[in-house]
Amino acid sequence: MDLRNRLAVFGMYFCATAGIGFTLPFLPLYLGQEGLSDGAIGWISTCAALAGLAQFPIGLWSDRLGSRKPFLVGALGLLTVAGALLEGAHGALWVGLLVVLFAENGICRAAVESLAGAEVTALASPHERGAALGALRLWKPIAIIGVALFGSWWAEKFNVGTILGPLALLQGLGFFAAASIREPEKHRLKCATGNGQITPRWKLQVPRDPHLWAFVAAMVLFHAANAPGGVYLGLLLKRDMNAPHSLLAYAFVASMLAWMVIVWPAGRLSDRFGRKPLLILAWLVMAVRLLIVALARTPTEIVVNQVLDGVANGLFSVLAAAWMTDRLADHRRVGEAQVIVGTSLVFGSALGPAVAAGLVESIGYRGLFAGLAGVGALATAVVVLFVPETVKRMATSPADAVVPTKPAPSEMLGLGQSAVAVTSEHNSQEFVS
Repeated sequence: MDLRNRLAVFGMYFCATAGIGFTLPFLPLYLGQEGLSDGAIGWISTCAALAGLAQFPIGLWSDRLGSRKPFLVGALGLLTVAGALLEGAHGALWVGLLVVLFAENGICRAAVESLAGAEVTALASPHERGAALGALRLWKPIAIIGVALFGSWWAEKFNVGTILGPLALLQGLGFFAAASIREPEKHRLKCATGNGQITPRWKLQVPRDPHLWAFVAAMVLFHAANAPGGVYLGLLLKRDMNAPHSLLAYAFVASMLAWMVIVWPAGRLSDRFGRKPLLILAWLVMAVRLLIVALARTPTEIVVNQVLDGVANGLFSVLAAAWMTDRLADHRRVGEAQVIVGTSLVFGSALGPAVAAGLVESIGYRGLFAGLAGVGALATAVVVLFVPETVKRMATSPADAVVPTKPAPSEMLGLGQSAVAVTSEHNSQEFVS
């Protein structure tokens, strides 16, 4: 990746994810000020996450075109407009629509998250995918920390909602950064048909790899357990513990600092030693973190515990995308790999708050987090038992690198398939639609 594209992609990603520094600690409070109940806030979060499922056809479309730039520009444009309009918006329907566009797991940020990962993955060699994703994801915590700290200072002096104005300007810069991306013609990926003609991939193919679906289930459970924390942790701190606005920001800053520390070495270590050990660690840390929230008695304990949240999410952000890219084993499907991860994320992020919204008023915040810890433990067991390693050590390589392992044809075609002729390496990498 040349310097121009590096600045454009990383700058765009920085500006797009900076808004999460507002959505995590402050958006639920802002919605509460607009008169929305805890249940309504949870349902709006669910609708935003469901809208994020649109990233899947967008990712497939980007693979067909071999270009992600138009979609990134469009997503940043909508994100900027939604942030500008949200301040001063009234009415549950209008506010809810803007939140669907603006939220952490809403359609705009979900598309940017997946397609930015696809862009850098397409430019990286197979044994450097983890490192490339780690370098990209490093900018997310930096952006979130900056906005969260600025927002805590701003909220003490002014109304929480007034943070949205400066944030809209920052996201506008992200729009111009996305517009400046230059995609070389050699990266406009095409695929060859059996007769040697070059045609774009278009046909939707449903994977029949049981290990892939096990990993999808694990990712959905990860975020079904983890996502309600983004909605209700701030409310727990504010309403049950009477924590000041600044402490809400510090809780999420602690998470992002841990994310920033772990994300880059996680990618490099997974390239060297494999994905699965760090995947297990990510899921386990997530479950332990939720249990500690349920048991915590002071705001300080919550803030310190947020380090575990950053470790779990930082590991997930790199390793899940790297594992899925390895498993598909096809450089023409980098967009598809990223949006499978992103779709699992937003589906889990929709499922978790939907269930939490119906339970939180009856069992309370602490009971909710205890139940979520149990879901996290189940998700960890799925990873341990059903998710295989996707890289193998190359002991004779000078760089001691790793290469992706390819699933066997029987895994890709389903356990019940028989008498399927696999006549070439290309055919062995294709799923049956």
